Amino acid sequence: MLAAGSVALYDCGELMRVGFTIGIVGVIAALVGRAGAGTVAGKLELPPAPERALIAKGFLDRTENPLAEIKKLNIAPYFVVALESDGKPPTAPAEVTWDLVGESFARPVIAVPVGAEVVIRNQTRVARTIGAAEDKKLIVGPLNPKGSKSFRATEPAIYTVGDSDAPHLRGKIVVVATPYVGVVDDAGRFELPNVADGSYKLKVFYYNPGAEAHGRKSDWVLTTDVTVATKGRPTRVEVNAKLPAIDASSGPGPGPGPGPGKPERPDRPEKR
Repeated sequence: MLAAGSVALYDCGELMRVGFTIGIVGVIAALVGRAGAGTVAGKLELPPAPERALIAKGFLDRTENPLAEIKKLNIAPYFVVALESDGKPPTAPAEVTWDLVGESFARPVIAVPVGAEVVIRNQTRVARTIGAAEDKKLIVGPLNPKGSKSFRATEPAIYTVGDSDAPHLRGKIVVVATPYVGVVDDAGRFELPNVADGSYKLKVFYYNPGAEAHGRKSDWVLTTDVTVATKGRPTRVEVNAKLPAIDASSGPGPGPGPGPGKPERPDRPEKR
């Protein structure tokens, strides 16, 4: 296992290791997959989960369960990653689906490339009247049971989607100018396949319902530079980074440091 703060290059014929200090970011280039394909993957060190945020007040106050501990919040689904460049982005996927299941969305936040059609599917037996807080005309009319609503993501934006009759039902759509988007698993790992050669910025977005309940915004919490250079060979670039702490004193959100809206940036790799 390669520790964060070191770099290793792997080749089919001979294994070589070159170490140099890079702070909290590690990069691995490996020959995998099909010829000429670039893959950007890695592991994010997730901060400890905060207390569950109070999004909507119920009829009764929350009480401790005497028979079992309250399950800790899994914050991994609240992160998405995007790999952006200054050049013209490749073609976006035609469609991105987002399912409404039970009393919530299948994932609380999704990343959507510009140009893709977002299809919101109601997998429940309950009709919903959903809309985007930032644009009332984006999603219009009822979302019937087993039905769907869709819109075209035409420019980078962040939408808060919810049902005014069900304050607990809320999610985030992050539209970005790149087709290279992904989710984070429970261990903090992500993978973005089929990346073209070039220089990119890997960005991590955190949807923070607790912070929003306290009047703060969800935002990008980390940005770091990544270079993909396949040279005609399948290449893997792995980025390992530590995410900023969550400040529970004012609701879940980036802790002391750069502050809201100013993501903490890892040190760039430096050779010695």
